[in-house]
Amino acid sequence: MREEVKRLDAEYGFNLSEEEIELIAEQAEAAHRLFQPLYEVDLTGVMPIMKVDKKVKK
Repeated sequence: MREEVKRLDAEYGFNLSEEEIELIAEQAEAAHRLFQPLYEVDLTGVMPIMKVDKKVKK
């Protein structure tokens, strides 16, 4: 994760310090661990309960 943060820092010119890069990488890893179980849920055959209509009603 640290390398991804460093790549984004260079690409967008954030000029982050090494401490900031480490902190962001740690937070991203914690978020990844937190949300990982959601990616493992099999939604095959599950119908959405809501539809988003992009048309603006007049």
